[in-house]
Amino acid sequence: MAEDKFEKAVIEKLKSEGWTYRDDLSGVTTKALYHHWRDILNQNNARKLDGTPLSDNEFESIKLELNKNKTPYDAQLMLAGSGGIGTVPLTRDDGTKLEIEIFYGDEVAGGHSRYEIVNQVTFSELPFTLSEKRRIDIMLLINGLPVVHIEEKDESLQNQWNAFEQLQKYDDDGMYTGLFSFVQVQFVLSQHSAHYFARPKNAQSYNKDFVFGWRDDNGKDVTATMAFIHQVMGIPALHRLVTVNMIPDAANDNLMVMRSYQIQATRAIMDRMQTMEANNYIEKEGGYIWHTTGSGKTVTSFKVAQLLASMPKVRNVLFIVDRVDLVKQTYDDFKSYAYKTFEDRIQIVNGHNLKQVLKQKSDPSFIYLITVQGLDKAVKSGLLCNDRNVILMDEAHRSASGDAVARIKKAFPKTTWFGFTGTPNFYSDEVNEVKTSRNISTYDIFGKRLHRYTIKDAIGDGNVLGFDVTYYTPEIEASANADLTEPELEKQVYTSYPFRKAVVEDILAHWQENHSGPIQGGVRQPNQFHGLFAVSGKQAVVAYYNLFKELAPDLRVAMTYSRDEDNGEGTSDLQAALKQAMTDYATRYQTRNFLDDKDPERTYLTDITKRLAHKKPYNQKLTVAEETAHPQRLDLVIVSDQLLTGFDSKYLNIIYIDKLLKEGMLIQAMSRTNRTIDKNAKPYGKVRFFRKGDVMEENVKEALIIYTKGGNDTLADAKKKSAKDDQQNLFNDDILAPRMSTQIDELQPKIEHLKEIAGEDFSQTPRSEKLQLEFAVLASEVNQQVQRLVQQGYALGSEVDVLDADGKVTGDKAKLNIKDNDEFSALQARLNDVNELLPPEKKIDLTNIKIAIDMYSHEIIDYDMLVALINAYMDEKTRENRDNVEEHITPMDDESRHEIEDILDGIENGDYKTHFNTDSLQHARKTIRTERKELKLRRWSADHGSNGNAIVEAYDLYLPGVGLNDNPKLKNKITQIEKDQNLGFFETADFEDGLLAFFSSLR
Repeated sequence: MAEDKFEKAVIEKLKSEGWTYRDDLSGVTTKALYHHWRDILNQNNARKLDGTPLSDNEFESIKLELNKNKTPYDAQLMLAGSGGIGTVPLTRDDGTKLEIEIFYGDEVAGGHSRYEIVNQVTFSELPFTLSEKRRIDIMLLINGLPVVHIEEKDESLQNQWNAFEQLQKYDDDGMYTGLFSFVQVQFVLSQHSAHYFARPKNAQSYNKDFVFGWRDDNGKDVTATMAFIHQVMGIPALHRLVTVNMIPDAANDNLMVMRSYQIQATRAIMDRMQTMEANNYIEKEGGYIWHTTGSGKTVTSFKVAQLLASMPKVRNVLFIVDRVDLVKQTYDDFKSYAYKTFEDRIQIVNGHNLKQVLKQKSDPSFIYLITVQGLDKAVKSGLLCNDRNVILMDEAHRSASGDAVARIKKAFPKTTWFGFTGTPNFYSDEVNEVKTSRNISTYDIFGKRLHRYTIKDAIGDGNVLGFDVTYYTPEIEASANADLTEPELEKQVYTSYPFRKAVVEDILAHWQENHSGPIQGGVRQPNQFHGLFAVSGKQAVVAYYNLFKELAPDLRVAMTYSRDEDNGEGTSDLQAALKQAMTDYATRYQTRNFLDDKDPERTYLTDITKRLAHKKPYNQKLTVAEETAHPQRLDLVIVSDQLLTGFDSKYLNIIYIDKLLKEGMLIQAMSRTNRTIDKNAKPYGKVRFFRKGDVMEENVKEALIIYTKGGNDTLADAKKKSAKDDQQNLFNDDILAPRMSTQIDELQPKIEHLKEIAGEDFSQTPRSEKLQLEFAVLASEVNQQVQRLVQQGYALGSEVDVLDADGKVTGDKAKLNIKDNDEFSALQARLNDVNELLPPEKKIDLTNIKIAIDMYSHEIIDYDMLVALINAYMDEKTRENRDNVEEHITPMDDESRHEIEDILDGIENGDYKTHFNTDSLQHARKTIRTERKELKLRRWSADHGSNGNAIVEAYDLYLPGVGLNDNPKLKNKITQIEKDQNLGFFETADFEDGLLAFFSSLR
């Protein structure tokens, strides 16, 4: 009843925001919505139809066109149509060919557009399930098209994520076909929580990482559902959300919806342009967008470029980057995000081409991509342009060189500039590497800041990770004369063989803990993540590369630098070294010889980045044998400046740094590591410094404070100094990983309580549902926290130093009360066992743990040891020998432990008299498992009034993960069982769901 009350409240709020509730179209079947849509088509196309409504045959023809929408991406293209009007082709009964209008993207809250609410609609003909009925909560219709699907959960009854899983189930059933293929956005609502996401391309692609909350214009989270509806789901906001704010992603056959901060930044730029147009004036400094690295600036900048190019008075949009390789990368992204009708309006140009294309006066407007160097070169050679253009500058913190900007602004007097950056240049930034004139901020070049989304915001939203930072001081640096200048240190210490050897040895000593995956089934899979190593110049790149070849020949290491980085001495030797590295790489990975290419450096770098990011063709999950035969993984890439900006890979989890950095460049380098993936495997981006740890610790704190609180746009701002509280907030806000000792202190009481419930070694499964639920919730939380602690480098069973508030060692030690990986695996096994016992609505998603435990039970556990222990018990049936077996199998799941315990009982009863080997033990376990399953099947049959033999026969036909439509033998068998049991129309769905869920639990 509470959910019904909440649903009514949602509908009332939507009505107040411009929607019309259709009581006559609620509580009906989907057929009624098809009839309704047909009426709308007749009304909106009356002139085209020449007064003759669609015949049954013609409407069936239109419905067939909808069946071409296999994904939300397809549906979005049909909605967008051409010129903002979505259409479907129709050949009338008399042979006349028409384009029937179905959607009006530009007619927001006006014209032909109508906005309607329906609820409790029943789907009775779903293609991928035998269930007869699926009833949804709410759908929102624009012109009769269901563009939004809302599922609600009352917070006092169920977790809101059950609604997410319900939507996924609907997709798996085949709900989103035909008319319902137009569902673009899905919403999950409860009283104090509201989220939205673009409908994924299939049921397997649902991912909670792409479910977004909403921030208001001031950056505050909107958690009250009614406030969320007002800001996101009213008219015209919702219409714009499913049109302007959707991004088709052709490269992945997918659909993306913009997040709140992307929408707000886009709107800020468009409002700025429209204000200028309304007042008939032009300002060169339009403003800049500060969105932290990893927050999706490419999507935002594309949408801005597309909208600006559609403005009547804008001649062209110039999108400026500072590296040639980024031009092609951005071009590919923009083409992927563009509708078919817009693709040809995106072009790469150089300085010479730009002169030609800017002379062309024909419509429509174009988006031209060029480097800042190419544009500056064109200006130096005489390019002048008085047209009303817009310049969008990517990575504005480094692209906008003061002298070049001044020249370009003079040559483009009627052009407005907007910048996009994750790390704006502020007056506090004195880093030499930043390519702007000294004492010039991003504000000076682009004008006022239009929108801000900081690292703190992104971490809070779960869009990027915080940082786990450590500082290692090699003894040779520590013993160096403190009075040496930086150049003297560089010459006498940092370029020395002993210093570099100590750095490499430290990287190798901690390789496993830094690059392995989470603990699953008692083991951590090695080399699950890749690393970058940033060093001070090309000579250092070569020296370190050769050291790794010498000290770790089996580690897969590559090196790269570009021709425009400072060469220093020995340019020819450096080029020869890079060629040798390319040859080494091609030999290891059996690629083509890059040196034969027209641009070998670029093709070599492209291959490296694809390998680090697991992009095609390096996105295959290989077995150990396949990896050995045809290597794919790349462990470490040594760089000077390349890849420290503009490169993303969620599989890169650590950057080692042997150079001094600060502020913008420091944050950019650190941010290579903080793309999200499974947070148990990668809770933070790791950063490890090898030079002047005390200096770098201060640089990191100052830089993070600048880029979380807000920087100094003006000289007046520059006089401010960060407070000590600001540094503590870096830990409080999860920007910096909490100290290990702090986490251990927080975990200890939770672990103690779990041991009270499940025994000191986690060998006991709690019996009451109350304790099971308590254990499952707490153990799931502890599992995640321990995994994250291990990923930071903690070894279970070890002690760590306790640090005070200033990070100084106190002399005390902290140790987690989980002695080793096996004991931790026992905790995971009990968590899995308990979760299986809970009712469906209370289960936790433990897919990865379940798979890992299954592997551990049957493959990874030391079977030779297990066989030896069982045989020792067969020889001498003592309590001690039995305890040895039971202790060894504690990390197994309950079912596997019961199999071994049955074998021990059989030995005691004389059923087993011959020593086991690994094969005969597996055979004995399989026999027991089969007998147990048959007993469970017959018990289930008796509980549900079914024929036991028929249920056993059905189970023999069951194929895990295969739908009933693809398993006709099982489908026919279940239909026969239902017929024999004389199940009614409404009973069959529950019977099928229950039976298949039971079958799945037995696998």
